Amino acid sequence: MTDNPYNASEPSDQREEGTSKYLIVEYLNSLIIGFGRFLKSSYLSITFIVIILLLVQSLDQANTLLVDMIEGDKQSLALCFLMIAFFAAVLSHYPLYIYYSKDLNKSKNNHVWYAYKLWFRYYIFNYKVLEKTYTDKDYEQDYKAKFFRQLLGLIIFSIWHYYIYQTFYPKLNEALESVDLIRNITIVLALVPAIGLIILLHRLHIFQIKKRSAKLQDNEDLYNTIKDKRQSFTKAGALALLITLGVVLFTAILALVLLKFNMQGYWLLQIMTFLLAVLYVLFRIFRIFVISYSFRFYHFSNHVAFLRFYLAVFVILVLHLMYSNIAVYYNLPLANAMFILLSCFFIIYYILACSLKYYFVLGVFKDQKDDLLHPSDGEPKITPKAYLYKSIVIHKKNRVNLLPLERQKAFANRRRRWASLLTIGFIILCFISMNVETKVHELELFNAEEEVCTTLDDEKDAVSMTAFKSQLLTHVPEGENIVFVAAHGGGLKANIWTMKVINDLQIKSQGQFFKQSASLSGASGGMMGLSMYSVLSGVYPKDYNRIAMEIDSVACENFASRDIAMTFGYDFIRKLAPFHTLGNYRDRSYYAMVRYRNVLVDRNDKTLTTEGYKKYWKHNIYNTNDQYFPSLIVNTAKTSGKRGVFYSLAYDDQIFSNSDKLSQINDGEIAFYEAVSSTNRFPALSPAAKIKGYGHYIDAGAIDNSGLLSSLDLYTYLEKDSLFQKRKKVFVEILNGRSSYIAHLIREFKKQSTNTNFTRHILIDEIEQDNIVADIKTGLNLDKIPNYLNDLLQGWEANENIMYLPIYLPFHIDIEDVENYIGGSIICEELRDDLNHFLQSKNQQLKIDLKDNDPEVWLTYEPTLARHLSKSTIAYYDNVIDGVLMQAQIEEVLKVLQ
Repeated sequence: MTDNPYNASEPSDQREEGTSKYLIVEYLNSLIIGFGRFLKSSYLSITFIVIILLLVQSLDQANTLLVDMIEGDKQSLALCFLMIAFFAAVLSHYPLYIYYSKDLNKSKNNHVWYAYKLWFRYYIFNYKVLEKTYTDKDYEQDYKAKFFRQLLGLIIFSIWHYYIYQTFYPKLNEALESVDLIRNITIVLALVPAIGLIILLHRLHIFQIKKRSAKLQDNEDLYNTIKDKRQSFTKAGALALLITLGVVLFTAILALVLLKFNMQGYWLLQIMTFLLAVLYVLFRIFRIFVISYSFRFYHFSNHVAFLRFYLAVFVILVLHLMYSNIAVYYNLPLANAMFILLSCFFIIYYILACSLKYYFVLGVFKDQKDDLLHPSDGEPKITPKAYLYKSIVIHKKNRVNLLPLERQKAFANRRRRWASLLTIGFIILCFISMNVETKVHELELFNAEEEVCTTLDDEKDAVSMTAFKSQLLTHVPEGENIVFVAAHGGGLKANIWTMKVINDLQIKSQGQFFKQSASLSGASGGMMGLSMYSVLSGVYPKDYNRIAMEIDSVACENFASRDIAMTFGYDFIRKLAPFHTLGNYRDRSYYAMVRYRNVLVDRNDKTLTTEGYKKYWKHNIYNTNDQYFPSLIVNTAKTSGKRGVFYSLAYDDQIFSNSDKLSQINDGEIAFYEAVSSTNRFPALSPAAKIKGYGHYIDAGAIDNSGLLSSLDLYTYLEKDSLFQKRKKVFVEILNGRSSYIAHLIREFKKQSTNTNFTRHILIDEIEQDNIVADIKTGLNLDKIPNYLNDLLQGWEANENIMYLPIYLPFHIDIEDVENYIGGSIICEELRDDLNHFLQSKNQQLKIDLKDNDPEVWLTYEPTLARHLSKSTIAYYDNVIDGVLMQAQIEEVLKVLQ
C-alpha cells in the first residue's frame, strides 16, 4: 500500500472516477474558502449593496424618479449612470486593502505598502506586489476570492438592470400580452458580463499557473512561450477595453438625443447598462495592461492616479451636496433626487472605506519597518532603495512625496494615536449631541402674550364653534346632507390627487360641495392636499380654472431632492453639537412649506408668515369665501400614541379623543404652514416636529392614515345638537393607494359574483413567511385603522342618516396583484378565472380612460408614493379624472348635494 490515496492496484476506471470526485470536492472546498476570504474583506461593500437593493425594490419613489429623468432631466440620468459606474469601481476596489492588510491568504508579506503625500499631511495609501512573489511557493493569488470581489461591481449593474425593468414593468405589462421574453432577455444581459468575468479570470489564472510551473522547472523556452501568449491575450483585452469605452461614449450621446419614455427607451437604457458592465469587466482585468503597453496612459491609470480620481469624485460630490442645500434656500435648480441619493451613499461609503483602510494599513506600515530592522528570514523583504525605485511612483519629481520606509513605524504610531483620540472625541461628541436640547426641528411659538380663546363666542382672530355651526346649518337645510371629507396619505401623489378630485367636485357642483361640507380632515399627503387647496380657495375664491393651474404648478415641484439634500446636509450637520444652535426652527420641512407657500400665493419670500393657525384660516380662507368654509382638521401623531390635532375653530370641548389640542396651546400659537407641515413628516425623509412643552410629533399616518378618525370625532360632537340630527351625514373619503383600490375591486367582485360560496371568503394557498417578516409587515402597515373605519362606515349605511362614499384612484390591476395583496394564490381555479376576467374588464375601461395609445411615447405613468412626480404621472391624473371609472364615483358624490 502506498501513500497515494488512489491505489495503483485499483482498476483505471475506478481511479479516474475517484480522482474526478476528489477534484470536484477540492474545487468546491477552494470555492468556499475563497468566498469566506471575500466576505471577511468585503462586508462594508456588501452592506451598501443591500441598502441600494432595498432602496430600489422597496421605494416606489425610485420608479417615478427614473421616469422623470427620461422625460425631462436627462442630465441627471447621465450623472446617475456615472455614479453607478463609480460605485461599481469603488465597491470592488476598497476591499483589496482589507484583504491584503489583514493577511488573508498569507498575502500581507507579499505586498509592499506606500504612503504617498497628496497635499500637506494628507496621504494616499497604496501597495505593490513584491517581484519575488511569483516564485514564492507559499503564496498564490486566490482568483476565486478575486472573482467574488469583482462581482460586487456587476451586482450594482444587475440592480440597475432590475431598476429599469421594475420602472417600465407597468407600461410593458399594458402594452404586451406577456413580458416573459423581455424579462428573460434582461436577465441574460445581466448574466453575460459575469460569465465573461469568470472566463477571463480563469484564463489569466491558467497563464499564471503555467508561468509559475515553467519558472520552477527552469524551462526558459516554455516560460517565454507562455509569456508571449499571455501578452497577446492581454493586448487584445486592452484593445477591447478602449473600443468598448468608445462604444459606451457613443451610446451615451445617442441616449441623450433619442431617449424617450417608450419601448425603444427601455432597450436603450438596458443596453447602456450592459455596455457599462462589460466596460467594467474589461477595466478591472485589463486596466494594468493598458498602462503597460502605452506609457502615455500611465499618469491617468496608475494606482495613485485612480485613488486621486476617487478622491476628486468625493470632493466634487461633497461640493454638489453643499450647493444642493444652498439651492433649497435660494430656490435654485436641483438635480434629480436619485442622483443626490446615490451621491450621498458614495460619500458615506468613501468615508467609511477610507477609515477602515486607514486603520488596517497603519498596522502594515509598522510591520514593514519592524521587518527592515529585524527581518524574520535573515534579510528584509524590501530595502529602502528598492522601496524607492520599485514604487508605483516612478518619476523622480514625485519621489519627494513618498514616505520613506524608515519613517513608516513612527508615522504609523503617530497616526494611530491621533486616530484613537479623534475616534474617542467623535464618540463623545455623538453622545453629547444625543442629549443636548435642539431647536432645529422645533415649531416656533408666536403671540405668546395674547390670550387664548377658551369660550365658544366669536373672538377677533378665530371663528367660534357656535358661529361656524350656525353658518353650516344655513347652507344645509333640514333633510339635506352634511359632508365630512377625509383624504388618505401618500406623499405628493396623495397631495395632488386630493386637490384635483376636490377641484373637480367644486367645478361640477358649482361650489356647493364645500358649502355643504363640515370638515376637511386627512393624513400626511392627503392632508397637505386639503390644506393647500384651502389656501388656493382663499387666494382665488371660486376661480377653479386658476386653481387647477396652480395645482399643476405644485405637482411639478421637486420636493424629493430638497428633502434628501438637507437630510444628508444641513439638517444632519446641525444634529451635532455645537452646530445644533444654528438656524433655530428652520429644517427641511420648514423650507418645503416655504416653497409650497411661494408657489400657491405667487411669492418669493424665504420665510413663512407668523400668523397663527386659526387666525390665518379665518382671515385668508374663511372670510374670503363669503364667511364660510369647511373647518380644517390637521392631524399628526405623537410619539406616545396620542394624536395631535390642529383645528381651525375655537373650541373648548374635548372633541377629538386621545389627542393634544395643538391649535390652542397655552404658551402661544403655531403658524399656519408650520402646523400643516406637522402632518407630513414621514420617518427618515422628514424629521419629527418638536413642540415645546408638548413633545414630538410625526406623520399622521402612524396612527390614522385616512383622516376618518377625526371626522368621526367631529360627527359625534355635532350629533349631540338636535338640529344636526335632522340632517343626513355623508362621509366622503379620497383614497390614492394601490392596495385600497385592490380591496375595492375585491368587494365589487364579491357583490356581483353569483358564486357566493366562494366569494364569502376567498380561500388561498398562503405565501409562507418567517415570523419576523410577518411582524415587520404588520407593524409597517398603515391601513389597519383606515380599513377598520372603512368597514365601519359601510356597515352604518343601513342607518338612513349615514352614507359612506369612497373615491378611489384607479390602477391597472392583474390577478397577481390581487394574490400578492391577499397573501397567497387563489385555490379555486373557477373563482380565479372569474376574478381575472373581471379585472381585465376594469383594466380595459382604464385603458380607454387614459387614452395612452401614442406609439412614439407613453403619455401616462401610474402614480407612486413620491415627493416628485413626472409629467406622465400628472397626465395620468388628468386623464383618469375625466374617464368613466372616476366620473361614476364623482356622480355618486354629486347626487348627495342639493
